[in-house]
Amino acid sequence: MQKFRIYALIHGQTLPVGLLGGCEIKQMDIIEQRRRGFTPVQYEFSENHSDYKTYATSLPFVDPMKLHTNHVIVYDIQEAEAEAALGGAIRKFDHLCSRLFLAGIQDVRSKTDNKLYSGQTYLYQVNKIYRLDEHGDEQDVSLDLKSGHIFLPNRPERSAWHVESTDVFLEELFEFKDPVFNKALKYLYGSSVGHFRLDSYEKIALDHFKSVELIVNTLSPKESFKERVDETASILDLTQEQAVEIKKYWDARSNGDIAHSNYNDMTAFYPNQFPLPNGMEYPWAYLDSTARVVLLKYFDVRKRYFHVDIQEPYDPSEQLSLGVVNAHSECNHLFFQTSSRDKKEILRSLRNEFAKTFNINEKDVAVDFVGTKETARVFITDPNKEARIEDLQKRMIRITF
Repeated sequence: MQKFRIYALIHGQTLPVGLLGGCEIKQMDIIEQRRRGFTPVQYEFSENHSDYKTYATSLPFVDPMKLHTNHVIVYDIQEAEAEAALGGAIRKFDHLCSRLFLAGIQDVRSKTDNKLYSGQTYLYQVNKIYRLDEHGDEQDVSLDLKSGHIFLPNRPERSAWHVESTDVFLEELFEFKDPVFNKALKYLYGSSVGHFRLDSYEKIALDHFKSVELIVNTLSPKESFKERVDETASILDLTQEQAVEIKKYWDARSNGDIAHSNYNDMTAFYPNQFPLPNGMEYPWAYLDSTARVVLLKYFDVRKRYFHVDIQEPYDPSEQLSLGVVNAHSECNHLFFQTSSRDKKEILRSLRNEFAKTFNINEKDVAVDFVGTKETARVFITDPNKEARIEDLQKRMIRITF
């Protein structure tokens, strides 16, 4: 075991100088800090990857702060190596600053009787690590903090997709304006790159599950989430295993240490290390394919679903009874003009006009009302058929001009 001494800058509303919580808070001017070579602890990118022409890597820790202060915390610790000493110091500084934070709240509340005072946090930043020799003198320590893992080396492998239809699919994605799909994809992509952005494990897990949760809550009005999963599985043609997986992740998200508190902290008993480990329990759902399947199936179903506003014609001689609403900002939003007030007649006429406009067999078109008879929905039941809004827009232009 070796003895180490760690210095960290500290910044807060009230800083009592002296021994406190196993550390020492003392003043140190900027000149002395510069003499000692104070600088925030940071990982660096390793350049030892000459075997790869291209690759991605990331840093496991980045300190985004800048502190300018004349107060420091000093902590002495015995550990086998400097990285472990650094991890132990961070634990100690977290412990100290969290107590200072709460004490600051109590102090102001006691003085002013301000029961709404929320407090000002305490910040610290490790700037120097020394090894103490047998005489107790401080000796500089050089930390070897380099990026290590390699992601997708020597890519790309190709300049074209495996199948030509992927180009068409990609173009459809760019044109697709459904807000639920866009938000779910944003969550899913955020989960996939969260590690590289240094997102917490909690955020990575939550982003993953939100992509599924958003779609489930959109497609089903059932009261409980697991009931909504069952209905969504039927709509999206998910397997029983996939529905079970979603429910399992719901339990982990709702009852584990992700979105809700858990008094058990496994990492409290881990050996000191740096970066500090995360104690969140989650069955690594962001690595599986379930969320991807749900999003792709939702995309397929949503392309075949149309929201239709039922309107009375402005001009009885109007040739066009079916048209597009807000094509620049909405997805599959149509209007249908009819003078009829009979619900069955409206749905029959709508099915006929939709099928004729998009050259689809009427038996593959399902129509019903959403609430009142001012709004209807149309669904193409055959997954191999599609109705392209662009075709209807072109038809509208020809009739108009």
